Amino acid sequence: MQLAICLLGGFALRVDANHVAVPQHSRRVLAYLALDQIAEPDCDRGVLAERLWPDATADRSRASLRTALWRIRQASPALVHGAGGRVRLGADVRVDVHEFRGNAERMLAAQQDCPRDRAALLARTNDLLPGWDETWLLLAREQLRQMRLHALEVDARKLAERGRYPEAIDVMLAVVAEEPLRESAQAALIEAHLCEGNVVEARRQLRMFTDLLWTELSIRPSPELFGRVGMVAPPPPTPRSVNGHVALRNRRLFPHPSA
Repeated sequence: MQLAICLLGGFALRVDANHVAVPQHSRRVLAYLALDQIAEPDCDRGVLAERLWPDATADRSRASLRTALWRIRQASPALVHGAGGRVRLGADVRVDVHEFRGNAERMLAAQQDCPRDRAALLARTNDLLPGWDETWLLLAREQLRQMRLHALEVDARKLAERGRYPEAIDVMLAVVAEEPLRESAQAALIEAHLCEGNVVEARRQLRMFTDLLWTELSIRPSPELFGRVGMVAPPPPTPRSVNGHVALRNRRLFPHPSA
């Protein structure tokens, strides 16, 4: 029997390649166990009930957990196992998030090229359980996002070190398109342009990043990044006044000492 849980882009449960519908409370149990399994092989029943039903009493939350587990076992007895007050996901259940993390971990650790892992990370940009507002999902989402971006940045730098500049640029363009304010990604892209000998492209990328960063956050890239392309960081622009309103407001907030 083949069992698979998909969490990227939305929840899906498949048994022997067939989609199986389960209630939302059962989905939450499966999703929590799948993500918790990354750190721990199993979970205490009381902790699980408290995390998933934080507003209910202890008795009520445990009853809700028992109902959810019963509905899961109706779909397949091999999905979850419980013993001694603890519950875990079945050993044979495939989880797309686990595979996704495996792609990233191999790219971060490997010295050789990882074309399949690279393709998987570039193709899979779906969010973790979009639309779910569970508090316990916030950290998992950010960890997964950061791991993916970091793995792609490291991969691009390794490609550039091997002289495969077009591939490195393609990888970093994908990351920058997704996270345009990420300076480490912009720096890797600029570095790849420089390694390829395209100083003009590197400077143009830096100018675009500088304008975007100032527009969005009113900050500048690091001086080191400007120095890498032979440029000097420009001073912050002077605020423009509209019919004197900005200047007037500044005089009101910071009057001249003689006034």
